[in-house]
Amino acid sequence: MHNCLILESLLLFLDYYLQKKRPVVSVDIFACFDLLLWLGNGDQVSERLNFDQSTVCRNFKKCCEVFSLEYSRQAGEYIVSGNFELLNLERKVHQHSRWNNGGQLRIEGMFWSGRTYLMQPIENFIAGNHDFMAVSPPLSLLRDGVIDAWIAPFPDCPDEDDPELFSIHLTRSPCHLVAAESHPLFSCKRRLSIDDVVEYPSLSLPHGAFPVFEAYAKKIGLWNSPSRILRYKKEKWEGRTENELTTSFSSVFALDMFADKQRILPIELEQEFGDVLVFKRENAGHPRLLELKRTLLDRLRPWTKLYPEIRIFQ
Repeated sequence: MHNCLILESLLLFLDYYLQKKRPVVSVDIFACFDLLLWLGNGDQVSERLNFDQSTVCRNFKKCCEVFSLEYSRQAGEYIVSGNFELLNLERKVHQHSRWNNGGQLRIEGMFWSGRTYLMQPIENFIAGNHDFMAVSPPLSLLRDGVIDAWIAPFPDCPDEDDPELFSIHLTRSPCHLVAAESHPLFSCKRRLSIDDVVEYPSLSLPHGAFPVFEAYAKKIGLWNSPSRILRYKKEKWEGRTENELTTSFSSVFALDMFADKQRILPIELEQEFGDVLVFKRENAGHPRLLELKRTLLDRLRPWTKLYPEIRIFQ
């Protein structure tokens, strides 16, 4: 009986959604809810939406009440539990409205790509904090409709044949091995090889943070000095190379983010890095998406003048 009632409610909600395209809760209430899950901090939500903290908190709790959800905080993140079927249908309504009624779209990047593309505002877009140190959180936010676009990292981006998501490749550039200028490897008088590098710790992230690249790095004997951070903090990532004999991976986009100046080790790697704009397939070809692509490519061009090794996909 209980399952029949749930199914009946879902069918009624789906019919309402398909016929009316109108939200059950207001845009403001739902925005506070989703942005708090996305950004993880009430101050950041207040800044984006121009609401005070008490309004953000009240709207978040109201949304949990409407959809019969429980919430808690773990390691500073908001964790919501319950049945998400109605919630995700509601997200579809709000996302459809954002794309087609001139609402502010939401875009996220990784800790290097956010700085590359999104430091300057994009009109009618809300940008994230660009502090995720793993691909699964922003990917989940994109699939659920919390965010509308994500500048994903290559090679850890969705597959080209992903049935739900569409990808536009923006760049490729070499993957470099780097170390502090004082690192003993730079004093070596002979040609360096990977065998020389594996004698030193290699900065890495928790297992599964970047699974495709992790597999490559481990295959060549690196990625063995783990950091446990989940959101980007300079002193806990690049800063670790200051007083350690640690090597790291980097593209030219992130070289100057290290606390201690880094040099590229003279070793060529097969793997490349890149940036990929990812969004829902249903929005491929949308005028707002095409304009976003043009904006991002325009912001890449000054980098290509500094670093000819960067390849742009037109």
